[in-house]
Amino acid sequence: MEIKTIIFNSLKYIEININEPIKAEDIAKNAGYSLYHFSRIFKKQMGLSIMDYVKERRLIKASEEISNGKKIIDIAFNCGYQSHSGFTKAFKNKFGFSPALLRAFSFQINSLGGNCNMSHVFMNYTPIHSTKEELYEILIKTIDKNMLEYDNEKINKAYELACIAYDGKKRYSEDDYVTHLINVAILLSEMEANEETVVASLLHDIILEESSISFEEVKKEFSNRTIDIIKGVMEFNRDDNIIDEDVIMIKLAERLHNMRTIEFMNESRWKEKAKETLEIFLPIAVKLNNEKIIAELNDLSVKYI
Repeated sequence: MEIKTIIFNSLKYIEININEPIKAEDIAKNAGYSLYHFSRIFKKQMGLSIMDYVKERRLIKASEEISNGKKIIDIAFNCGYQSHSGFTKAFKNKFGFSPALLRAFSFQINSLGGNCNMSHVFMNYTPIHSTKEELYEILIKTIDKNMLEYDNEKINKAYELACIAYDGKKRYSEDDYVTHLINVAILLSEMEANEETVVASLLHDIILEESSISFEEVKKEFSNRTIDIIKGVMEFNRDDNIIDEDVIMIKLAERLHNMRTIEFMNESRWKEKAKETLEIFLPIAVKLNNEKIIAELNDLSVKYI
């Protein structure tokens, strides 16, 4: 049998068993070779070791599943990773951005009427006019449900500071302003963002607030990375060449919650906001070089021209 045929059959075997705990030995045995000889043949033909190729295929398949709404932690386990963080590191090494950012963009595309097949996720609205206490309970339950590796004490500290900082401030709906921030944090935990991003989302407006909580006090309580994210959100400029994906995720989640709560607007106003959203995030998708997201956003932009 020709080498090309052997490799083709092996690739087919890998695809059929991509969700199974296959080993290099299994693939070599299926090809009729010893592991030593088949490993040399495979690497010469494919430029990758057998298991590096399997890993690549699993990550590509994982990106498709994330876009279709599957939870990152479930995908991580299916791909053979033992933790959310381990999978995230491998995914980011492969694609240059985190799986959570892909999930965030998919949420936004779905909210604008795109084809990410995430309606079952997107429709998880929090109840209208929920209190901050009710929303915080939902946030903690969402973190637990998604098996996110957060320090809940830090989440709670950020929540408490936000409640103090925004005490008495209201949204246009007459809800406490802090409920918007908690909703953003809930969305980020649904997107399976990292802990520092969720913490920052609860405090990202605090620099502009006049309250008993100073920014210096916030800096004492949280990591330098969290502070950098907060500053990044406040100084966000879509034309910047440097992209901080944690900042982008907060902006996406914030816009998504705002889009969910503009039902009082007429259709033309809603479309104006949707078009504005596309104008902000399409250039970012281009910078990230994510062809799937670029195509989705380009298709959506036609609706609002």
